[in-house]
Amino acid sequence: MAYDRDPAGQTHRGAFFRCFLASFLLVLVAAGACVYFNAVDRQLFETALLENVDYAALGMDADSMRSFAEETILFLTDAQDSWEPSITVAGFPASRFIPQNFRDHMVTVKGCVSAASTLLVCGTVAAVALLAWALATSGRRGGFSTQGYYAGTILPLLLIAGVGLWASLDFGGMWEMLHRTLIPDGIFPADELVMQLFPETLFSAYLPPVLLMLVLMLAAVLVLPLILSPVSARIAQSRAESAGGSNR
Repeated sequence: MAYDRDPAGQTHRGAFFRCFLASFLLVLVAAGACVYFNAVDRQLFETALLENVDYAALGMDADSMRSFAEETILFLTDAQDSWEPSITVAGFPASRFIPQNFRDHMVTVKGCVSAASTLLVCGTVAAVALLAWALATSGRRGGFSTQGYYAGTILPLLLIAGVGLWASLDFGGMWEMLHRTLIPDGIFPADELVMQLFPETLFSAYLPPVLLMLVLMLAAVLVLPLILSPVSARIAQSRAESAGGSNR
C-alpha cells in the first residue's frame, strides 16, 4: 500500500534544516573569526610582547620588540615570504637563535592562518546562502525557521563554552593539548632562546580580547532571528496577498 507524502511537512523540515545548518556555521565562523582577527592584529601582538617578554634581560629594547611584532605578523599574513626578524637576542642574530625546526613551525602556523581565512570566507558565504534560501522560500514552501536556527546554535555554543572555561581555568593545559592535537611540531623546550620571545603568558594575554569579541559576535548571531523572522513573515504575507489578488 502506498502513502502520500506530506509536502507541507517536507517543506517545514527543509526550512528547519537550512536554518539549523546556517546558525551552526555562523557560530563556528564567529568563534574562528575572533581567534583569527586577534591573532593577526599587529598592535595586539606588539602590546603582548612588551608586557610579557623580559626583553631587557635579552639585550633588547622596545623598538626591537615592535620590529619583531611587525615582521612576524607580516610573515603570518603572507605579506612577506620569509621570516628573518632583524633583531638580536642575547647578542645573537636571528640566524643563530632561531633553529630550523622553529622556522618550520612558523611556516606551519602561516599555513594555518591562510587556511583559516579561506574557511572563514567559505563558512560565511555558505551561511548567508542558506539564510537567503530560507527567506526566498518564505510562504507555503517553508521560510525562515526560528526553531531550526536556535537548535543549530546549541552544539557549537556548548563546545565553545567548554573550551573557553577550560582556557580560563587551565590555559597551560589547553594550550599544550591544542599543540599536541593540531600542531605537534610547535612543542619546544621552554629554555630555548627563541622561546623567551614566546612565553605562555604572551598567548594567555589574548584570552580577554578574544572572549570579549566572541561575546559580541555571538550576541549578534543570536539576535539575528529578531530581524530575519519578521522579514520572512512579510515576504510570506506579500506572496499570499499577491496570490489572492491573482485568483480574484
